[in-house]
Amino acid sequence: MGWNLFASHYSIIIWIIEINTALLLGFSLAGVELAKIFKKILYLSIFIGFISYISYAIIDSYFLFFSIFLIIIPSILICLNISFFQTVTAILLALTFDLIFIRLIEHNFFDILLVSSGINIDFGIQFSLDVFLALNNILIALIIYNKAPVLFPESLFEKQVNDLEISYHFYLYFLVFILIILNIGLYFIAVQLPFIQIEFRIFLTSWSIIICLSLLFFLRAVILYKNEKMQFLLDKQYQKDLLSFYNIIRSQRHDFNLHLNTIYGLVHNGEYASCKEYVDYMVNEARSINDLLPLSHPAVGAMLSTFQELASQKRIQLNFYIYNDLRTMPCSVYEMNKILGNLIQNAMEEAEGNQFIDSVIEVNITNEKGYIVLTVSNPTNLDENLLKDIFQIGYTTKSTHEGLGLPTVQKILMKYKGIIYPQVEKGHISFIVRIPVTD
Repeated sequence: MGWNLFASHYSIIIWIIEINTALLLGFSLAGVELAKIFKKILYLSIFIGFISYISYAIIDSYFLFFSIFLIIIPSILICLNISFFQTVTAILLALTFDLIFIRLIEHNFFDILLVSSGINIDFGIQFSLDVFLALNNILIALIIYNKAPVLFPESLFEKQVNDLEISYHFYLYFLVFILIILNIGLYFIAVQLPFIQIEFRIFLTSWSIIICLSLLFFLRAVILYKNEKMQFLLDKQYQKDLLSFYNIIRSQRHDFNLHLNTIYGLVHNGEYASCKEYVDYMVNEARSINDLLPLSHPAVGAMLSTFQELASQKRIQLNFYIYNDLRTMPCSVYEMNKILGNLIQNAMEEAEGNQFIDSVIEVNITNEKGYIVLTVSNPTNLDENLLKDIFQIGYTTKSTHEGLGLPTVQKILMKYKGIIYPQVEKGHISFIVRIPVTD
C-alpha cells in the first residue's frame, strides 16, 4: 500500500524541483538577486507544484500547467515585492526554460532514445528517468544560484530620475510580447512532438532551440544598446549640470570686484542702510551655491543645484543644510543622486500639488554614530495611517505616478545595509535615510 501511494504521488516532487529550477533561472536572468528571494521562490515552487499536480491529475493538459504560472503573477508580485515588468519577464523566461530545456531537451531526447531502442517503458524505467532528471535539475539550480546569470539588467526595470524623458516602456512591452509569442510557439511544438516522426522531431527541436536562443540574445543586444545610450545621455546631462554649477561659481567670482566697489561707494557716501540691503541681497544670492560647496562630489552638488533652480521657478523654497561632504558614502554618485533625487522630487510634487502656504523643503545631510543621515522634509496633509504601504511597489498617493520612487530608494539602501523611514509631525513629513559609512 505504501509503495503504491509513493508510486502514484512521487511525481509531485519532480514537479516542484522543475518549477523551482525554472523560477530561479527566470528571476536570475531578469536581474533579481537570488539570495534575497531564494526561500520565497522555494515556497512558491511548492505551492505551484501542488496546484499544478492536482490540476494535471484532473485535466491532463500542459496548457493548464502553464496557465497556472501566469495566473499566480499577482501573488508573486505581493510575495517578492518586485516590479510588474520584472516579474512578468522572469515568469516568461522561466516558462521558456521549462519548455526548451526540460520539455524539448530532457524529456524529448530521452523519449527519442527510448523509442529508438525499442524499450518498453515500465514504472521502473520511468522512475529512474524522473530521478535522473530531478537530480540534473537540482544541479542546474545550484549552478544558477552560485553563478547568478543575468540576461536583462535590473536597471531596465527601474524608474529613472532625470528630465531626459528616457523610458524603457516600449522595449519592455516588446520584450514581453516576444516572450509570449515564443512560449506559445514552444508550447504547441512540445504538445505535437509525440505525434511527429523521430527524424523530424530532432530537426524541429534543434531548430526551435536555435531560434529561441537567437531571439533572446537579440533582445538582450537591443536592450543593452538602449542602456548604453541612456547612460551616455545621463552623462551628458550630468556634464551639463556640472558646467552650469561651475559657471555660477565663476560668475560669482567675476562679480566679486564689482560688488566690492559698490559696497565701498555706499559706505564712503554714508548710505549704510542701502549698503546693508545690498549686502543682504548678495548673501542670499550666494548662499544657494555656498551651501552646496562642502560636497566632495560635484555631480551631487550639480543635481541639487538643478533642483534648487527648478524649485525657485515653482515658487518653492528649497534649503540645504550640509554637515557631511559624503566623502565616506558606500554607494556610487549615481546611486546617491537617485536616493536624493527621488526624495526631493517627491517633496516638490507634494508641495506643488497641494499648494501649501509655507512651501519650504529642507534637505539635511549629516553624520551620526557611523552613519550618513539624509533627511528630506516638506509640508504634507498625508494621513499617517497610509504610511504603512508607502514602500510597496505600485503604491502611490498621486494619480499620475507608478509608485516606483521610494521602492527604488529602498532597494539601493538594502544593498548597503541602509534604512529609510518616514516621520510625520505637525503637518510635515520627513523621510530619513541612514547609510553605514565606509572606512
